[in-house]
Amino acid sequence: MSAVTFSPNTLSRETRSAAPKAGKAAAGKGFFARLMDAIIAARMEQAERELSRYVQLNGRDPLN
Repeated sequence: MSAVTFSPNTLSRETRSAAPKAGKAAAGKGFFARLMDAIIAARMEQAERELSRYVQLNGRDPLN
């Protein structure tokens, strides 16, 4: 099981931004910056999946 180190503001659906698209490279960002952005987005999605799985199994949200 992984530890969730995000605040409720980070995980709320209203403030969460969509993951960056792989086809759209930000202007001025290098390869490694885009790679890190993709890794961070993937880990964030994994944390959200694990949190929703925890809530589904235990019936309560540990952040509230």
